[in-house]
Formats: sequence, C-alpha cells, structure tokens
Amino acid sequence: MRIAPDIRTPYILQGSFAVERKLGSGENYLTVEYSTIRGVKLYRMRNINAPLPGTGIILDPNFINIDQFESSGTSRGHSLNVTFRGMWLKKFEFLSQYALSRTEDDTGGMFYLPADNYDLRGERGRADFDRRHRFNLAGTWKLPWNIGLGGIVALWSGIPFNITTGVDSNRDTVPNDRPPGVGRNTGRGPRYANVDARLEKKFKLKKDSRTDLELGIDAFNVFNHTNFKNFIGTLSSPFFGRANAASPARQLQFSLRFRF
Repeated sequence: MRIAPDIRTPYILQGSFAVERKLGSGENYLTVEYSTIRGVKLYRMRNINAPLPGTGIILDPNFINIDQFESSGTSRGHSLNVTFRGMWLKKFEFLSQYALSRTEDDTGGMFYLPADNYDLRGERGRADFDRRHRFNLAGTWKLPWNIGLGGIVALWSGIPFNITTGVDSNRDTVPNDRPPGVGRNTGRGPRYANVDARLEKKFKLKKDSRTDLELGIDAFNVFNHTNFKNFIGTLSSPFFGRANAASPARQLQFSLRFRF
C-alpha cells in the first residue's frame, strides 16, 4: 500500500434554505427546508498496478497489487425536509419530520476498491447510506398521577447494496466486477421500521420540595421487528440478496433517578 503524494483532507460545501410558519393560535409550527451538500476530495483506494486493459501488462512487475490511498472522490446530496411540531390539548407534545433525499458519490470509503481501476465513472451511484424517504415522529404525553409516556417512531426506505459477479472478468486481480450495465449500489434493501417507548412516574418525597424519585422503563424496538442490514450482493454466492446482520432485537431498560 501507498499514499498518493497529492492526498489531502476531504471537505464539504453545504447550503440550505428554510421557511417557517406558525399555524393557528397554539404552539404549532411548520418548517420546510431544502438543503444541498457536496463532498470534495473524499478518500478512496485504487490499485495503480492493475494490469492495463486488454494487455494484461502491469506497470511494475516487482509487485502484484499496489493499493494507493487517494482523495479523488466526490459526493452530492439533496434533501427536502418538512417538519411539524406542536401541542395537542396541552398534554401531548410532538415533533414529526418527513425527508425526501438522495445522495450520490463515487467511492465506498477509504478501503473500497473500484470495479475498474482505470475507469472510475462506473462508481458513481447511490451512497451506501442513502435513503430516499425518512419519516420520524417523537412525542411525549403527560398523564395523570405524574405519569409520562414518550415514544419515537422511525419509518425509512431501504439502503442500497452493491451487486458484483464475484468473478475477475477484467483481470485486474480483484473479483469485484459488476454485471454489464449494472452500476454501483443498484441493489435495494428492505424498509426500516422501529418504535421506541418510555414510561415514567415521579414520586414527590417532600411536599413543596424539589426532592423527588423517578422510576422509568425504556423499550427499544418495542414490536421486536427485524430490520435486516449488510446484504450479500455477490451473484455467485448462494446467499445473494440475503442479509448477514440485523439491527438489535427488543431491549428493555429500567432506571431509577433521585433528585434533590
């Protein structure tokens, strides 16, 4: 491995424009925001000693692969966010947000090798973390007897995964070639859905005092929904299109807090 002599630290350029409006006489606000972000000089790896296309000749016969760290990648993202926050009956306070976005780049990270080391145009595609739709809802409800109920709902569209043949068709010593006409990250994973909740109760230990005791229980992934991730994109694998990992299952957490 080696580091490119002109490598430099990546940086981003970001801009946004937002409009906010109060709705009705209560504390209800609607915000619409458009934002764009561009990443420049992103890190990538490239085998600069890969055999020349059509010839099989390598530049330095003393080595097989010379993987070079470079800062030649770029990214571009656009998003439209609609946020509504408000209060209902002075008991239920909530915040909801919907985001429509798309982020593209031409590098999968510092240790990611392209399918063709001499033609990086095919690497332009959806970013590994790109999700087209995101909806989040968070709220707290003040119940009688000093009981509070809170929750967070997250519904997101799936992230992409890279589809490869598992064969070194272009003879660059790395079997990460993609099928003809297939770009990077064209595979599509399933949707993500998750619900977290919290139930708490406060006990006043002394009248007209700040001293109190709070008991709480948190539930993460309340419905124990399986959210798969890390999908296998190698066509020659018997596990193609299947996930080899998932987000955590349901978890419960109990808490005791004493204030004085």
